[in-house]
Amino acid sequence: MANKQSEQTVGKDEPEFKVDVFTIVFIVIGAVVSWINMLIILDSMTIPSYLSIIFTTLIPGIIIGLKNRYWGYGYMIGFSGAGIPFIYVDVFIGGYTFATAIFLFIIVLLIFWKAWRSLSSITTVDS
Repeated sequence: MANKQSEQTVGKDEPEFKVDVFTIVFIVIGAVVSWINMLIILDSMTIPSYLSIIFTTLIPGIIIGLKNRYWGYGYMIGFSGAGIPFIYVDVFIGGYTFATAIFLFIIVLLIFWKAWRSLSSITTVDS
């Protein structure tokens, strides 16, 4: 019976989600970076400034997520969450930031979640 159980479990168990101090720190960092980015968009109102949301969300989120994916998720949630209060400054920029960052967060969440699951299920066989 125990042998059958060990055959069904391949790879390491998925760790439980836990919010630690660094997750909160990256939420705050993401919110500050997002707010600065939205102020730059508000001042310049050019197409590259709107596209900067994609780059300032994805690139740091993935780099941070490679170290600890929950920290990367925190950064992206903080980035998108900062768009909600910015709606009072400019409805379009705040809404655009929130919607774009949430959309990118969902994509990265699905990719990282699926990739981590598939990578943890790979085992090496000694011959």
